[in-house]
Amino acid sequence: MMEKYTDYPGQPQRAEKAWSAALYIRLSKEDAEKKNESASVTNQREILLEYLRQNPELELFDIYVDDGFTGTDFDRPGFLRLKNDIEKGAVNCVVVKDLNRFGRNYTVGGDLIDNYFARKNVRFIALNNGVDTADDRMNAATQCISIGVTNVINESYSAMTSVSIRGTLNNHRRQGKFIGAFACYGYMKSPDDYHKLIIDEEAAEVVRMIYRDFIGGKSMRAIVRMLNSLGIPNPTLYKQQKGFNFSARSGRNDGLWCDRTVRRILQNEMYIGNMVQGRNRTVSYKVHECKAVPKENWIVVENTHEPIVDRETFSKAQALFNRGIRSSPVTGERDLFAGLVRCADCGALMRKKTNKMPYGTYRYYKCSTKLKCGCCSPHTIRIDRLSEAVLTYLQTMISLAVEYDEVVHKLSKPEPHVDKALEAKRREREKCKKAALELYPDWKAGAITRDEYLELKENLNERIAALDESIEKLGKVHERQENPMQNSFVEHFIRRRNIDRLTREVLCELVEAIYVYEDNRITIKVKFADALEALLREIENAA
Repeated sequence: MMEKYTDYPGQPQRAEKAWSAALYIRLSKEDAEKKNESASVTNQREILLEYLRQNPELELFDIYVDDGFTGTDFDRPGFLRLKNDIEKGAVNCVVVKDLNRFGRNYTVGGDLIDNYFARKNVRFIALNNGVDTADDRMNAATQCISIGVTNVINESYSAMTSVSIRGTLNNHRRQGKFIGAFACYGYMKSPDDYHKLIIDEEAAEVVRMIYRDFIGGKSMRAIVRMLNSLGIPNPTLYKQQKGFNFSARSGRNDGLWCDRTVRRILQNEMYIGNMVQGRNRTVSYKVHECKAVPKENWIVVENTHEPIVDRETFSKAQALFNRGIRSSPVTGERDLFAGLVRCADCGALMRKKTNKMPYGTYRYYKCSTKLKCGCCSPHTIRIDRLSEAVLTYLQTMISLAVEYDEVVHKLSKPEPHVDKALEAKRREREKCKKAALELYPDWKAGAITRDEYLELKENLNERIAALDESIEKLGKVHERQENPMQNSFVEHFIRRRNIDRLTREVLCELVEAIYVYEDNRITIKVKFADALEALLREIENAA
């Protein structure tokens, strides 16, 4: 037999043939949170040791503790260590306070007691349930039924507790409360309220850099190389350096960034202030395997915490994911027009090609469908000419945005006389309305004739209609002054005023697509075209 557990105070003289006893103790997180003293580790240990004092034939081998582990499965470090000692023949008796401390899984728990322990000649004792598999005085059938019924009751309790806890957690999620063990990279739990997130500036700056470089043209692989070359710890190592007991699901712990981590950051709505939870769930209260939840079933609550990146930046990043573009295998940078140049006839993305000649190197785009299967005509355009044409076009659109911005400012310029005129028109209307109401009593009293009544009433109604039209026009002017016109076309294009060269960031922000025709003509589809049309209608209505 292996070396025995250190003797404890009051241990009586051992019988010649003693049972090598293992004391098993388990405490779930729920019991700990409830501060259930009767189920505490200390209380269980004292009860079990006292039982050994009263039964000298039981010789203590070791105490096995699983503190903070659920009873619905048996994948617990303490129990696994106990099972290993049983396999070695070091333990032939297991003592627990009661069956629910041993486990709350009816199927597995019953199989361990009835089959595994029996085959290994291991005695099992559950004190509070009166279970002792070595007690010949107990009827085997009665004992089997007692253990089975108790295990079913214990498992039912776990099932009800699981439903209750899951309902509470989902309610917190729907309220926008954070319920995770660890905040996502870039945030930390508020010390005043663990259900709220606040920005962790050190990590948040890395998140902003990732978005900035991705929108600026870097591929995810290039961003990964940059982060690792700078020695910036990945989210797992960063949390560990901050003192958190955090480990990655993949098991990697080298501190290096990878494509998947960068992608997850670039697609996570948490960074625009939305609380996104419920992405994964356990299969059941007994099967603790975690499975992904379809995106449409995630629980998303908007504007629950301070954003790290603005919504416009986030939208730009998402748009880039949908273009199916490649990066240079050497530099990791995306081509200036990657994902933007399309064949005007077949709609396919055009591929970049390079021709090296004795008199120079020419780079151009060619229809990818033509290259693959010859189904389209040979649409081509030189990149230098394309760049010149696109820059000129964008400069024109920017000049147009500047002009419209000036018009918008003029329309929104405060004019004090408008408020005074509007108030005067409203007062005059009230007087006309009052006069119209007084006409009928005057006619009935004989102060005016019927013809005079009808004529005066018609005149007043015409005046009221004219006043209503004036009040409506002045009201629109007043509203424009109170709420200056906001337009995304003007906002985005005027921001790029005075550009003298194209950048990847500018193109991704302003250009939706560039269509190339067979005769080298191009059509540029800019973003915010709908906003431009809305602006023109607004200006026309204000004129």
